Amino acid sequence: MNKHHDTIRAYLSELKQALRGQPAGFVQDVLYDAEHHLYDALQENSASRIEDIVENYGSPGEIASQYIQMEQDSQEYLNGYNTQRPRFNGFFEPLFCLKDYKALGYFFIAFPLSMVYFAWLALFGLPSLVLSVVVIGTPLLALFLNIQGHLALFEGLLINALLDVRMPRRPARQDARRLTNRSLIQGLINSIKAPQGWKVSLYEALQLPLSVTYFSLGCLLFIVSLALMASPVFDPIIHYFAPHLEIDIQWYFFPVTTLVGAIGITMSMYISRALVKLHTSIASYLLIEH
Repeated sequence: MNKHHDTIRAYLSELKQALRGQPAGFVQDVLYDAEHHLYDALQENSASRIEDIVENYGSPGEIASQYIQMEQDSQEYLNGYNTQRPRFNGFFEPLFCLKDYKALGYFFIAFPLSMVYFAWLALFGLPSLVLSVVVIGTPLLALFLNIQGHLALFEGLLINALLDVRMPRRPARQDARRLTNRSLIQGLINSIKAPQGWKVSLYEALQLPLSVTYFSLGCLLFIVSLALMASPVFDPIIHYFAPHLEIDIQWYFFPVTTLVGAIGITMSMYISRALVKLHTSIASYLLIEH
């Protein structure tokens, strides 16, 4: 089995080299598929030589080329050929860019979602870590770390959809020894030793302060600017139904508030672009297996 393990690991290493330059999330998916295919074929044909199984699967260069072509075809189908130019190339260009609105949408979602992540860590992760000093806590900690992979996939789907960054669509690769190990205790130990679950936990711990920062810098400015633009319209309406409330901004200020509000919204989108680069670099490092 060690020979099989070493052969597959060597193949995966060559495949990873063949995929150099591709997005890390895409590389994780390809390696996951290759590893599981090879181990499934080995279990179904235990009498076969591992070299024959690897040869039938294809060389690393061929497999890499096939996956790269499939990825390009799927991206062109989903996103088009990106030949459309922006409608406006000046300062207000973000106002006509759907990508920037999607990024702001992610920052709005990230704030409440980060509280869910933090609660998950506090109510299940921390107790399982404390209980792991005794035997009864080890399975709980292993379960917690295994679930982290599924949470990483969920977060990756959000980032992929709203921030347009290629994140994994399959879990991090399983260590081959864990796939072939029949010992429950050793399997638990391997789950705890795997770094990916711990990295996802660190991401979830960082997500709360990060999302508060994102919301404060980008989303609040967007909300205030939007409210400023709408105030000349809504203030008189509110005053009509509640005469005791004064009109803060009269209707004839609408051109001024529209311009100032548009500038504020545009600035919030420029800020969100910088925050997207920061957050995707953190997510790529902590949520993707390298």
